Amino acid sequence: MQAMSGHDIDQMNEMQLEKIINTVSVFYRVTPKHKLAIVKALQQNGHIVGMTGDGVNDGVALKRADIGIAMGKNGTDVCKEAADMILVDDDFHTIIAAIEEGKGIFWNIRNFVRFQLSTSIAALSLIALSTLMGISNPLNAMQILWINIIMDGPPAQSLGVEPVDQDVLKQKPRNVKQPMISKSLIINVLLSAGIIILGTLWVFQREMADGTGVTSRDTTMTFTCFVLFDMWNALSCRSQTKSVFQIGLFTNRMFLLAVGFSLLGQLLVIYFPPLQMVFQTEALSVMDLLFLVSLTSSVFIVSELKKWFERTMERRMYRKRTELDFV
Repeated sequence: MQAMSGHDIDQMNEMQLEKIINTVSVFYRVTPKHKLAIVKALQQNGHIVGMTGDGVNDGVALKRADIGIAMGKNGTDVCKEAADMILVDDDFHTIIAAIEEGKGIFWNIRNFVRFQLSTSIAALSLIALSTLMGISNPLNAMQILWINIIMDGPPAQSLGVEPVDQDVLKQKPRNVKQPMISKSLIINVLLSAGIIILGTLWVFQREMADGTGVTSRDTTMTFTCFVLFDMWNALSCRSQTKSVFQIGLFTNRMFLLAVGFSLLGQLLVIYFPPLQMVFQTEALSVMDLLFLVSLTSSVFIVSELKKWFERTMERRMYRKRTELDFV
């Protein structure tokens, strides 16, 4: 690393500055023109640039940077107008905390979207496929309404308050041009939805095998199967890359309460006589519940195995890059 003065910058053209910018750690005696050139050179090298300033001469660079941060206490009005964000306490540690919180919010939104899309696609596809296959609808109207409440209710909302991953600051800034619904997210959504659809339809066909038509037991087994798939899917959606056991099973108390109340509600729907009449369900045996829990955990197991495989491949690629750099 080296230091560079404003005079040195004047001796270079834009291309030369772009080539050397990554090796410079300190710039001194710079003018507003130099600050703007530094920001442009960093951006040309693919960096997301945050610029802090408090004076009038920082205004142009603040405007050009990806995010301009003005000092709230000592900053000038011109500086504050040009900036995207005003740092009220003038404490640089607050910027780090804001970055951490912002990244956490973004990943939590992606977790929420993944859960919502996978469950919604599974529910819609289940009804569509049963119609196309010419079989009876595996869920009645009240059961579908209950599933919608779970999808949009506490389990889904609790994914939005997942504690910030401690490794979030180690990650590079994301590409702002990349959409939130990325290719990897779509793959995860379709994988989870596919498992839920196949598992639920298999349970429905298995229960219908007795040839007595659609009974309350058939729909209850199918209904409970789908709800349990939802709960396991929500658990796997807590992180896109890390195992649930890495982030901690008990780190999100809101999630535990949400899932707990949802499962309690499902048990009431199955075993509480007034709700049995409303939802057209009947009581299941302990063996039935154990069978469904084992089956529905497949969506969680597959997701965890996929994360493990991706982490393993990423570590191997990192080691190869390190070895090549060393050579």
